Amino acid sequence: MIGQRGFWLGFAGSAAFLAVFIFLFVDFDTIGDVMRDANYAYVAPSLIFYFLAVQARTMRWRFLLRPLIGKTRHALYPVVVVGYMANNLIPVRIGELLRSYYLSLREPVSAAGALGTVAVERASDVLALLFFLAVAWAFLPATGAFGDFVDEVPGGTPVLAAVALLPFLGVLSVVVVITLASRETILRFVARILSPLPAGLQATAMRLAGSLLEGLTVVNSPKSLAVVFLYSLPVWAFEAAMYYLIAMGFDLGSQFGSEMELIAVLLVFTAAANLAGVLPSSAGSWGPFDFFGAAALIALGVPNGVATGFALTVHVSLWVPVTVLGAVLLLADGSSLRKLMDGLKRDREKAAKPTPEPMS
Repeated sequence: MIGQRGFWLGFAGSAAFLAVFIFLFVDFDTIGDVMRDANYAYVAPSLIFYFLAVQARTMRWRFLLRPLIGKTRHALYPVVVVGYMANNLIPVRIGELLRSYYLSLREPVSAAGALGTVAVERASDVLALLFFLAVAWAFLPATGAFGDFVDEVPGGTPVLAAVALLPFLGVLSVVVVITLASRETILRFVARILSPLPAGLQATAMRLAGSLLEGLTVVNSPKSLAVVFLYSLPVWAFEAAMYYLIAMGFDLGSQFGSEMELIAVLLVFTAAANLAGVLPSSAGSWGPFDFFGAAALIALGVPNGVATGFALTVHVSLWVPVTVLGAVLLLADGSSLRKLMDGLKRDREKAAKPTPEPMS
């Protein structure tokens, strides 16, 4: 279902980033001491904030699904957890497809329509993370956490602030255009792109595009776009709070002069590590998450050993609990990851069959 090309692309991406991560950042003379001296008692309470973040994601998805299905008949939280479990176990973020398919089995909505709302989620996640990054960059120079790094940047603080803010404004502009354009305008644009295809394939692709737009166009006004963005802020605020607790176990605060500096640095880590998820990787974003998360900390003055140990501990804490809980929830529902993958494969094969061309 994933395809060998997609699997090997993800595997190669993870292998490359992990290799560079180890070569550049892992100090084998100190990493053992760092991991041994860390206080892992902070990990357990940090998971409270992670699952609060999952609850916030569920509330955001419920808002996005409301125009499609109204009030859901079943709880959405297990579907979200199962989707994240699948992303942790299957390469190239197939979990997004599987989550949409799983919802279509439980609620009166097509998998393609549900996937459209997931696409809106991902766009709002990017906006929220870029917003956090811009806020952090605005505070860090003022608090001195950059040190010599700021002085070496041509233009100093104004340039850093602009670099942090421009991606946020750019992505926001794209999202606004996509979400506020009419369904007919988007379908006409898609039809022009698909025009070289045979008539049967065109009809099939347009049908899928129409279903997908059901989800993409649920955010069809500035107000609804703003609401989705506001729903995304607590998602990442809770996750950043999780990182903060784990940082206490690594005494990360001792590297900075104030609590504000530590919080700003952790916001940079949150944005850098999670935005790296758009890059090709194996299941669970192993490689990009660790490389960019550690690189952000090291650039802000955290020693290599502490940065790598912290990044790896955060990643394991994100990966293990939700994966175990997702498996338990599927078993309780009388299903399994294999059954969902087989069902998704059949559903996609059925949707991909071209519509027979009419006889002339």
